[in-house]
Amino acid sequence: MTARTRLWPIVGVAAVAAAGCSGGSPALDSASRGAIEATVDRYVAASNEGDAEALTALYADDAVLLPPDHEPIHGREAIGQFWRDGTDTGLEVSTLRLEVDGSVAYLVGRYHLPPTDQEDADSGQYVLCLKRQQDGAWKLTADIWNGSGGTDERGADGDSPGTAIS
Repeated sequence: MTARTRLWPIVGVAAVAAAGCSGGSPALDSASRGAIEATVDRYVAASNEGDAEALTALYADDAVLLPPDHEPIHGREAIGQFWRDGTDTGLEVSTLRLEVDGSVAYLVGRYHLPPTDQEDADSGQYVLCLKRQQDGAWKLTADIWNGSGGTDERGADGDSPGTAIS
């Protein structure tokens, strides 16, 4: 299994729970959205830098990682070992949906990895679930992705990594 099939992640999280819009104040929702977007930015940066420790730190203790063609990986320590086996550079993500409901949030999006000397380009979809911890930090609780192989298929609207959150 290559790092690519393990990576994106980001995901192939297949359905995760937490939906709907928050009934909280718009200021709280805005702050939460910003903190969640910053967590995703750190995720991408850590992956692109090959920094497995920084990537691992973004997960909750009881998180689950669901890579394609792989058994579920439970817990931060096991997830860290998975990422220490390798990450890919050039990861780009495009978040298509971000929902926050109190202390739970999820993102749905697309990712792209450029070709390397060893592997074709890879694009696909991801779902990330996050939960606000007692210290206020947002941690990943579920991370799943599925790739489309060597193709770079775009959605009906031509969505691509780099598109802003709608």
